[in-house]
Amino acid sequence: MKRNIVILLLVQLLLLSSCLDVEEKIVINKDQSGNYTLTMDMSRLMKLTKEMGGKSDSTGKIPEKKDSTAYFKPYIDTSSVLTEKEKAMLRDGSFRIKMDEAQSEMRIMINLPFKNVQDLPDLRNTYMKALDKTAIMNKMVDKKEGDESIPKDMTSDVGSGINPAQNSYTFFAAPGKISNKLTDQKLFDKEVANDSTLQSMKGMVTMMGEMIYKTVVVLPKAVKKYNGNGSVVSADKKTVSFKTTLTELLKNPKSLEFELNY
Repeated sequence: MKRNIVILLLVQLLLLSSCLDVEEKIVINKDQSGNYTLTMDMSRLMKLTKEMGGKSDSTGKIPEKKDSTAYFKPYIDTSSVLTEKEKAMLRDGSFRIKMDEAQSEMRIMINLPFKNVQDLPDLRNTYMKALDKTAIMNKMVDKKEGDESIPKDMTSDVGSGINPAQNSYTFFAAPGKISNKLTDQKLFDKEVANDSTLQSMKGMVTMMGEMIYKTVVVLPKAVKKYNGNGSVVSADKKTVSFKTTLTELLKNPKSLEFELNY
């Protein structure tokens, strides 16, 4: 029990630090429908927790290992605070947590399907606020009685860390093209300067390591042209990834830009 409480406290600390890797994965099908998945990798946190706790465990507790998924639909259908558009966006989504204490692994995943790639910009820009509005994550945690490994207030805590100064960028998606462009440098500078969470994360980089941002796009056919920071393309040219770090992003906001045509 004590170890779980430590994990919980460190997770909440982590969400205000840089010991978090974020990957957004966009899968586009041939009919232009697809899936948007956000993965928050907290494995470095688990390793840190183990190091802080020492090798021995006086409680004799068996290292926890689980892989569980909860679906948003039951919470969405009874919500009185969401618009019909938000309900449609979240209804078929899910929340998954995969944890292996022995291997120091912990990942939290949010998955949201979309019917058309043109729905993706609105989904990407608003889903976190919609989840926060309904407190779905908290309800899911409360339902898992005695499970202290999942942080509460998750969506409100990680919002700025996942999409720093998001309003400064314009994300575009349509059949054949996806891009993310910095469109307001002054707004970026202002939001970063006023965001205490980002400033805390920046200060923790030296001690905790870099926060990594990665976008992976899986296409229904080979990419024709692509450009972006840290870009990597698969052998079949159907999967393209872009990567930057928090430090690089704050020095050069355009490092979060990318564009691809397919």
